[in-house]
Parts: sequence; C-alpha cells; structure tokens
Amino acid sequence: MTGEQRTAVQNALGFNVAADPDAVVRAVHAAKYADLHRSDPAAITRAVAGALSLAKRLLAIEDDYATFRSTVARLVVANNRGDDYGLGELASGLEQAGIDLKDDYDVADTLARATEQEGWL
Repeated sequence: MTGEQRTAVQNALGFNVAADPDAVVRAVHAAKYADLHRSDPAAITRAVAGALSLAKRLLAIEDDYATFRSTVARLVVANNRGDDYGLGELASGLEQAGIDLKDDYDVADTLARATEQEGWL
C-alpha cells in the first residue's frame, strides 16, 4: 500500500483497536459463524467488529512492511554509493524505526545451534 492508502484506511478506521493474535482467531470464527447465520444480527455485529479489528492489525503490518522496505532500500543505495553497511546496521536501523527483531534473533540462534549440532550426532 502507498502511504496515502494507509492514511486513508487509518482515517476510516479511526480509533479501532488492532487485533491481538487471540482476537484474530475470534474474528475469523465470528466471520465464519456470521456467514452461516446471516439472519442473526448479533453474529453480524461481532463479525463486523472483528473485521475492523483485523483491518487495523493489517494496517499496522503494512506500516511495518513499508518501514522495513525503506530501511533496506536506504542501506542498499548507500552501499551502492560506496558506504559499507552491514547487517548490524540494518538491525540497528530497523530497531530505531520501531521494528524489534530480538525474539526473531533468539529463534534464529536456536535453529542455527540445532543445525550445527546435527553434524555432531
């Protein structure tokens, strides 16, 4: 999405709260239930509320994606122009932009250790 599209969606959503992982599951179930029980106004209301919450979560993901892309692009262009940025600078740039990958690093490190130990077995 473009910045303008994200802004338009944000304006339309207003102060709706982004769905947390459990709310995503509930929203999907509410939508499925509403699809099966279309004459139930309460089911339709829950499905619409869930859809708005999902839209807010997707908007947050779009914002992170745009930030990630612009950070990577900035460092690649800088490298192409003679700077020498490494992955550490990428990680730092993403962290400064509000994208924290520390949990992802822990998972990657655990997988790397497991892969290294496969050779020992």
